[in-house]
Amino acid sequence: MLYMLGGVVFELVPTNLDAATRERGQDWAAKAIVGAQKPREAMGVADAPVTLSGKLFPHRYGMGDLESLADMAQGTAPQMLIRGDGTVLGWHCVERVKEKHAYLDAEGVGRVIDFDVTLTQSPTGAGAGAMMSLLQGLF
Repeated sequence: MLYMLGGVVFELVPTNLDAATRERGQDWAAKAIVGAQKPREAMGVADAPVTLSGKLFPHRYGMGDLESLADMAQGTAPQMLIRGDGTVLGWHCVERVKEKHAYLDAEGVGRVIDFDVTLTQSPTGAGAGAMMSLLQGLF
């Protein structure tokens, strides 16, 4: 396992990740001062966006994972993100799923689908029902 987002497990096959980008920081407010440089005041932890990028080769299997990610982006429940080494990265809202189909077949489905999943960390998670769904996805 490379990563797991909710019930979607990213592995080498069929839903492969080739990059993961994560940002962390602090929000700062600038205060205007006449004739001087603006001092900054810490406002709290900034949003922590994560982008998972990968490729899907759908002629074997894996289109279901792409549809699950799209459902998460249209849903309202944050999803748990776990890295392959077991590190729990916390609850994340799926903000968007972008897909690019290349080498289209006769049905218009790409033989290679590049995808990007954009997430933002959420301080609170989903309810008990979502946790049970996540656990069922593991087994």
